[in-house]
Amino acid sequence: MVSIGARKKNSSLNFCTTRLVVIASALALLALGLHAWSLICSSEHDILQHSVENPMNATSSGAAVQTETNQIGTNDRIIGGDSDAMSEVEKEKLKQKMEAWVYEPKNVNYFWKKMGDRPFQREFYSRLGKGNFNRLLDVGARSYNKLCKDLINSTSVEYFQMEPNLPPDPSDLKNDGLLECYMNEVREKYPDQVSNFDLIIDFGVFGWKLVQNEFNDAKVKGYVDSVKWLLRDKGCWVLKTDQGWVPNEVEFFDKHILPYFTMKDFDNHAYESGHSIKGGNFKFYFFYKK
Repeated sequence: MVSIGARKKNSSLNFCTTRLVVIASALALLALGLHAWSLICSSEHDILQHSVENPMNATSSGAAVQTETNQIGTNDRIIGGDSDAMSEVEKEKLKQKMEAWVYEPKNVNYFWKKMGDRPFQREFYSRLGKGNFNRLLDVGARSYNKLCKDLINSTSVEYFQMEPNLPPDPSDLKNDGLLECYMNEVREKYPDQVSNFDLIIDFGVFGWKLVQNEFNDAKVKGYVDSVKWLLRDKGCWVLKTDQGWVPNEVEFFDKHILPYFTMKDFDNHAYESGHSIKGGNFKFYFFYKK
């Protein structure tokens, strides 16, 4: 027969054991939650870095990226497909590939003030309303690009965007006109836009490695020809390139761009061609139609 004292002792031991099990379970759940949270934060940081360092923001810019946007873009972002050279299956496959790069920052103001080359872009867009430009085309449009027209801040400058893959909510875009196509499709879809722009802004599309990986010489030529076709006489193509976008930048320019464009400074020497940001991670070139 078990004594009352022994029963109390056993009851106390059982109670303590139960409490220890509960505490251990709670600590395990807490550790698991912290691990999951760290993975989420790490994943979002990686996505942001990809979008900022390679804003497609054309498509994405956006046309990134995105792009990244552009973006991205998507950027983001707007690989300029050639409607004659690419099948519908190839276009859909390419679109799915690019969707992985589309990024829409949660804090747009912080994104534009702090991330990657965005502070320089803020400065650049702000100059455009004070220059001798009447009609601009921005290649690539994501939701975060709605700030661009406000930065230009001019009632006399028309701001157009090119984007084949619109953001989830197209009302997020802010422009005076939209060309819903790839660059290589523009002559076919918008024949009235010939020689219609003073300036074409190409941030995170043509100068992005992932876009160039999908291009052959014919598609490169089609893209460059389309830019030239859109520009007025002596119009300017502002091209942003990411580090490593092509194996040899000088050779690429000599072969594909300089036969049709002249490389010069921008806005009375405000920026030199090859203007470098973030230790050469991003460069900006200014090509004028011959």
